[in-house]
Amino acid sequence: MVSGLPPNKHQEKSLRTRALLLDAAIESLAEVGYASASIADITARAGVTRGAQLHHFHTRQELFAQTIEHLTQRQREALQRRERTLSGEASAGQVLVELVTAPFAGKLGKAAVELYVGIANDKDLRRSMLRVQHDLTVELLDACGRFIEVPRERLESAFWLTINLVRGATLDEMVGRDRLRRTQVLGDWARLADSLLG
Repeated sequence: MVSGLPPNKHQEKSLRTRALLLDAAIESLAEVGYASASIADITARAGVTRGAQLHHFHTRQELFAQTIEHLTQRQREALQRRERTLSGEASAGQVLVELVTAPFAGKLGKAAVELYVGIANDKDLRRSMLRVQHDLTVELLDACGRFIEVPRERLESAFWLTINLVRGATLDEMVGRDRLRRTQVLGDWARLADSLLG
């Protein structure tokens, strides 16, 4: 594609197909896990032909290399949506939990956990995942800093505790724990975080 020119219809269709496949890969990771997220499952979820899939991704490794970037972009978009809808009446602890859960809970959180575990022994994919997730985490911490006016050191301490709690709660949900328990744990933590941030 020539830079500066709008994509033509063929390019638009190609970009749409690619996005469908990458979104389907995220869904597959969240629902059936990394080990079972096959090319066939992802292609079926995307509603595209095997030929269309092969045009974009020749191997499962290539597909997941791009899924890492796509997942991180979807997490970034989830964070931005949550920032726009935050209540001005929320406490610092509630804001922290709301912002951190946006990219690291639900379908996106489950897909990220599956990727972290599934690619742990793949040096290239692991390096790529760590790089993009590090960048996202820095953006998330900066977003928290825009809403919570406390010394950075205190914010960072509460922030890392919150991220680890949210990831743990996501993992807890993945192994079949009650979702109400997750809600209660995060609510309790928001109140404790208020004290930490106060």
